[in-house]
Amino acid sequence: MEITAVRPITKLSLEDYNLDAELVNRLKDQASGILIAGAPPGAGKSTFVQALAEFLSDQGKMVKTMERPRDLQVKKQITQYTSLEGSMERTGDILLLVREDYTVFDEMRVTSDFKVFSDLRLAGVGMIGVVHATRPIDALQRFIGRIELGLIPQVSIRSCSSGTEVSVQFSQQSRW
Repeated sequence: MEITAVRPITKLSLEDYNLDAELVNRLKDQASGILIAGAPPGAGKSTFVQALAEFLSDQGKMVKTMERPRDLQVKKQITQYTSLEGSMERTGDILLLVREDYTVFDEMRVTSDFKVFSDLRLAGVGMIGVVHATRPIDALQRFIGRIELGLIPQVSIRSCSSGTEVSVQFSQQSRW
């Protein structure tokens, strides 16, 4: 049994971020390999990903989360998973059977986390990953040495007619 006690500081919707309409449309229709990067802790990465998960759920998408610890404050329609028997790899194996549209992987830290993210993404699951990195390029570089270099574009940046996938960066100055 896992008990996580959290005190939410703020809860925002995607509309509260005043995102460009084109970006919102891409998030709704085309996004599949999203990395949310930012530093330091408390910059708003998890708050944003929570709003994004609820936005996608409201669009009729099946959204699940992988968290360690399980502390996102999301609607009950979004099932939250943590490490099963101490393993995020096992959680990923279960999620492959669920066939969800999107999985939010909050706080990818160790090599096995990046491999699970990659496995799910390559299986066709829309992945949203949260990493600690000061710049978007640093978030991509966190994959180097953890998965095959040639897979990085297929895992985190997918080409589409209007450019590359979404990379969102948060810094201390962008706090809400």
